[in-house]
Amino acid sequence: MSTSSLVAGISGLKTSQVALNVIGDNLANLNTSGFKSSRVNFANELSQTMRSALAPSGGLGGRNPIQVGTGTKVSSIDKDFSQGNMSPTGRPLDLAIQGDGFFMLSDGTQNYFSRVGSFNLDKNNDLVDSGTGLKVQGTSGVAINVPVNATEAGKATTKTTISGNLNSEFTSGAVNHVSTSASAYATNGSGTTTNLAGTFTTAGTTTATTPNTTGIQVGDIVSLGGDERKVVSLVANTSITVDSAFTTSAAYATPAIGAGALTGSIDPAASTTVTGVGTLFTSELAVGDQITVSGETRTISAIASNTSLTVSAAFSNNANDTSVMTDSMAVADLNDLSVNTTDYVAGDKINIVGQEHDGSTVSKTFVYGNGAGQNGTTLGAFSTFASASFGSATASIDTSGNLLLTADQAGQSELTINIADATTNTGATTYNSFAASTTGTGDVYVSSIPIFDTQGSSHLVSLSYEKTASNTWSLTPSMKSAEGSVTTALTSMTFNANGSFASATGTPTITVTYPDATTQTVTLDFGTPNTFGGLTQFGGTGSAAAISQDGYEEGFFSSTSTNPDGTVVALFTNGKTKNVGQLQLVTFSNPAGLSTNGNNLLSPSLASGSAVLKTAQSGRVGSILSGVLESSNVDIAEEFTKLIVSQRAFQANSRTITTTDEVLQELVNIVR
Repeated sequence: MSTSSLVAGISGLKTSQVALNVIGDNLANLNTSGFKSSRVNFANELSQTMRSALAPSGGLGGRNPIQVGTGTKVSSIDKDFSQGNMSPTGRPLDLAIQGDGFFMLSDGTQNYFSRVGSFNLDKNNDLVDSGTGLKVQGTSGVAINVPVNATEAGKATTKTTISGNLNSEFTSGAVNHVSTSASAYATNGSGTTTNLAGTFTTAGTTTATTPNTTGIQVGDIVSLGGDERKVVSLVANTSITVDSAFTTSAAYATPAIGAGALTGSIDPAASTTVTGVGTLFTSELAVGDQITVSGETRTISAIASNTSLTVSAAFSNNANDTSVMTDSMAVADLNDLSVNTTDYVAGDKINIVGQEHDGSTVSKTFVYGNGAGQNGTTLGAFSTFASASFGSATASIDTSGNLLLTADQAGQSELTINIADATTNTGATTYNSFAASTTGTGDVYVSSIPIFDTQGSSHLVSLSYEKTASNTWSLTPSMKSAEGSVTTALTSMTFNANGSFASATGTPTITVTYPDATTQTVTLDFGTPNTFGGLTQFGGTGSAAAISQDGYEEGFFSSTSTNPDGTVVALFTNGKTKNVGQLQLVTFSNPAGLSTNGNNLLSPSLASGSAVLKTAQSGRVGSILSGVLESSNVDIAEEFTKLIVSQRAFQANSRTITTTDEVLQELVNIVR
C-alpha cells in the first residue's frame, strides 16, 4: 500500500501553516501605516502515474492516464499594493502618496523605498524618516534641508491699492475728531465691593459660607477682615468661592455693598423713596449699590426709573444733595472688566500711545495701584490719566461704557490712541481698538495703511478723506512725528454721478520723510477711472481701506507645508514662502517583487525591476497629501474569513494523516 496520502496530508499541513502565518502577519499590521497585505497562492505537487495515457488505435478508443497527486505546495506569496485609506494627523511633516509612487530614503550608501511619510527634522534640519533616521531624498539628489533658522528680508512698499466706499451723504465743514473704543466696556460683576456676611470654616481657604448672597455676582470683590478677593463662583444664599485663599477666619454679619454718590440733585424726603432731578439711576447704579446723600449712606433695594429708586431705610437729613458721581463704568476696577484676562497687580503698566491733534506723538504709561507713584485702579482713573496725557484732547467715558478721546480743536485732526499692556505685566486685558468719527457739521472718513521701509519696519500712515464739494474729496495723510512726516502730491479726487471713480488731480502718491532725511514714495492706486473696481462714492457706510500693498516686514521661519507636487515650502512670519526642495519619488515595474527589509522599508529585487525616478503628479506616481498618513490596506473581514478557511484546511489534512495511520494499523494487524 502506498503512503502518498501521508505525504499529501503533511504538505497540506505545511501550506496551511504558511497561510496562517501570512494571515497573522496581516492582522498584526492592521495599524501599521503604509502596510500592504499579502496573500498565499497554492499549487499541486507532482503526481504519481499508475497508468500512462494511450492513444486510440484500431477499433479501440484512447485511455486517460491514471495519476494520484502527492499534495500541495506554496506557489507564491504576493503583496497587495492597493491604496490604503488616508488618516489625518495634523502634522505638516506627515506625508502620504495618493498613487503608485514610493518615497526615496538613503543612509548615504544605499537607497531604500517606503510608502510611509512619517518624517521629522534632525539636528542639521535635514528631513529624515522618524523610525530609521534615513534621510529623505530630494530631486537634487541630496537630503531636503529645511531652513528653520532663516529669515526673509523685508521689502519697501512702493504701491498700495485702496478700495471701498466713501459715503456720498457726508457734508463738508468744520469737524471735531473723536476716537471711540470699538465696543463698550463692561464688568463681570456688579462692579461693587461687598463686606462678606457669615463665616467660613478655616483660614487659608477660598470658600466662604454666607446666609445671603443677594447682590453678589461673579466678578465682584468681597472683603473679609481686610482681605479683598474676587468672586469666581457662588451658590445662592449658601457659599461663594474666591480666586485666592483668605488669611483670616473672622466672622462678619453685616453686608454692605457698593459706594458712591449720584449725578444731579436728590430729594430724599423722610422716606425710603428717593427722587432725582437730572439723574441716571438705571445706568449709574445697581440694586445693592450704596448711595450717599448729605452724608447719610443707604443701600439701594430697587430702581424704578432714572429718577426714582428705593433705599433700605429712610434718610433723616432731608436736604437736597448735588454731589457728583462719575458714571458706573468710571468706578469699575480694571480687574473687573469683562475683557480683563488676568488680574493686574500693583506696579503693572499700561501703555498709551497716540498722536495729538497736530500729529505730534504721545507716549505715556499708566501704573496700576493706589500707592506712591501709581495712578489708580479704576477705568475712571485711567480715563483721567489719558486726558492728562493728551494736550489737545479730552478722554471720557460715556453712559454706555465707551472710552472716548475727543479733540479739543475743531477741524481736521491727526488724533489717534492705542492702549496696550506692558510685556512685563502680571495682569492682562484685551483692550478695544479705536474707531475714528467726527462731531460737528462736516464729515471726515479716516483709515490707515501700513508702509514698510527698506529695512522692513512698519509705519502706520493715517489717511483722512474729507468731502470738499459735491463729488469731490481731499485726502490728508499723517503719521507719528517720531517716525517721520508724510506729504501728498494729490490735490483732490472726483467721482462720477453714478458713484464710480473719475479722476485724481495732482499725482496720487504719498512721500514719507524719515528722521534720517531719507524719503520713500508710495503710489496710491484708487482703481481704473469710470469703473467700480476700486474706490467708489455711494450712500451708506464708508469702507475705504488699503486692500493690498507690495511691501512686507522681515520674516522669520514659522512652519513648513508640502504641495501636491512634492515641493516642500518654508513659511515665514511675514507671509512669504520659499521652496526648499522637491521630494524624489520612484515607481517600479513590479512593486510586488520588492523585498521587505522591516521598518516599513523596501528594496529592489531582480523581480521588481529598477527604480524609475519620478516627481509627484507625473504619470501614475500620484500626488502628495500633507498632514496625513496612509493606513494599512488590510481588510479585517477578509482576513478573518481566510483564517477560518485555513484552520479548516489544517484540520482536514490532519484527518487525512490520522485516517491513513488507522489503515496502516489494520494492515499490521493482519499478521497475528
